[in-house]
Amino acid sequence: MKRLTGGFIVATLLLLFVCGCQHDSGVPSAEDKDLAATRQNQVRFYREYVTVEPSATRTAVTALYYFRNDSDESTTVGIVYPFPIDRNHLYPFQTKVWEERHDSFEPIGFVRGEADVKWTMSFTPREEKLIKVRYIQEIRKRRAIYIVTTTKLWKRPIEIAEFEFRIPASFEEVELSFTPDRTESHGDTIVYYKRYTDFFPDENLTVSWD
Repeated sequence: MKRLTGGFIVATLLLLFVCGCQHDSGVPSAEDKDLAATRQNQVRFYREYVTVEPSATRTAVTALYYFRNDSDESTTVGIVYPFPIDRNHLYPFQTKVWEERHDSFEPIGFVRGEADVKWTMSFTPREEKLIKVRYIQEIRKRRAIYIVTTTKLWKRPIEIAEFEFRIPASFEEVELSFTPDRTESHGDTIVYYKRYTDFFPDENLTVSWD
């Protein structure tokens, strides 16, 4: 199946940023950069389960992200979660972030940027965390792209990555950039499911329709 370019982009980019002091100039020092690299090595983004649900005018993304502190030290890291913003991709009119605590998901605070949201996470030694993100974005193109190439910024593959593209059955000429492991029909929705192991992709996952 052909690779698609342009159109609607569903962007999930998870980047560690330095939590702590910087020079008054706002430019990270060499020590800050070393600290960021150390924390990136300590905390691993090792699993994700993402559901992409486009409709005629909007797309909803719901995702579970699994993190693990692989070190014997406590640490605090920051996450930057950007959105694609242009004339065809409006800033999400709904964004929510939760952290699993005591077998339930509790909202966590985040800061809105011009094209992203940011939050921090603190880990005890060897602690794992599960984060849930959901956002809904207005679209003006009949195409969706879920960005996965940003995995390379973590320097290590994702152990397990699972994706569901839930497409209305009324959409015609649906084209995917990947070959689904299975396709299921649920009423008026067609679900395309894909699972990867040791996921370190060079191309994004895309879908288009007429």
